[in-house]
Amino acid sequence: MKNEHLDYLFRSLKHHPSPYIIYDLDGSIRWINLAAEYIFRTEDISEIGIKKINLEENEVSKDLIAQSYSTPVEVRLREIEFFMKTRVHLIPSESSKDFMLVEVLCNSRLGLEALRQTISCIEYDRIDLAYQKQYDLKTGQITGVEALLRLRDEEGQIIPNDVIIPEIEGESLFSLVVKSSLEKLKEIFAIKSEIGLENATIYLNVSAHTIMHPEFSSIFSNFVDEMGFKKNEFGLEVTETAELSSTEQAGLYLQRLKDSGIKIALDDFGAGYASLRYVKDLPLDVIKLDKHFTNGLDDQATAKLIGFVVEVCNSLSLEMIGEGIETEEQKKQMLEIGCAIGQGYLMHKPEFIETLKNQNG
Repeated sequence: MKNEHLDYLFRSLKHHPSPYIIYDLDGSIRWINLAAEYIFRTEDISEIGIKKINLEENEVSKDLIAQSYSTPVEVRLREIEFFMKTRVHLIPSESSKDFMLVEVLCNSRLGLEALRQTISCIEYDRIDLAYQKQYDLKTGQITGVEALLRLRDEEGQIIPNDVIIPEIEGESLFSLVVKSSLEKLKEIFAIKSEIGLENATIYLNVSAHTIMHPEFSSIFSNFVDEMGFKKNEFGLEVTETAELSSTEQAGLYLQRLKDSGIKIALDDFGAGYASLRYVKDLPLDVIKLDKHFTNGLDDQATAKLIGFVVEVCNSLSLEMIGEGIETEEQKKQMLEIGCAIGQGYLMHKPEFIETLKNQNG
């Protein structure tokens, strides 16, 4: 393991703010830096493993020097497994075995702390979901439920999302918690009928980067098969649409999920990155209008813009959900514009599953 060029690399990366892992092509881990020791809470590399990373190329080539690619990798830490967003650098070596340098994307000490907290929540089962219902604004019928991620500290208190999420790239958090979130979702599916949600779609938030990776497509499809869902009983709300560098490729992955019976919603429509191009090119079922539009309904231009989006959704047979409805006036205005489904504090505040059970007990 010890040789001059590797020693120099180790010294250079030891105190780097991003966690680094050196991974042999045979599947073993050679070394981790201090930042990696910190987020994984270990100094013993035998406690950590990485599922074999499959390169697109059939074999390692010297032509790949200095090339890298972004991919989620599956990490084994003691008794748990989870995915992390990484950048993998392939390092062909003349004087040693070829290896990969796995960089966990993180840019600050606060980011390291957020990663450490999140991994700890996974390991000690402190991942939770709160649920917010979506309603037909005319009939009051529940049409769907959004599952909202909540992390708890060691005392069981909710860690504010604005403490964790801004410090970790959106995709990093989604990749980390997606398997734990699916396990938690099983709880609400087990009692859907008992709590009046028999015909409602249960949505989980995922980032565009997550659904673009085939590993996650398989995870979601297998979840549907395992649970025996009916079509559209389970849905994904796609966020972080800035990651959709290729709508053609995204369309293929989303279609696979849709073919599995998963309902596809585009979240935060109009909030910076989402555009009509996504509506045209992606196999969507639902458009979720960003809450900033709801807050601006008194503005005539905003109301006309929402009306235009409603017309587009109607012509393409897409559902449209208005988020952030907090007043009766906003609800009335949404109906007048033609948005039939709404979500917001006026109708329902997010609740944990025990509260939902008690309300229907």
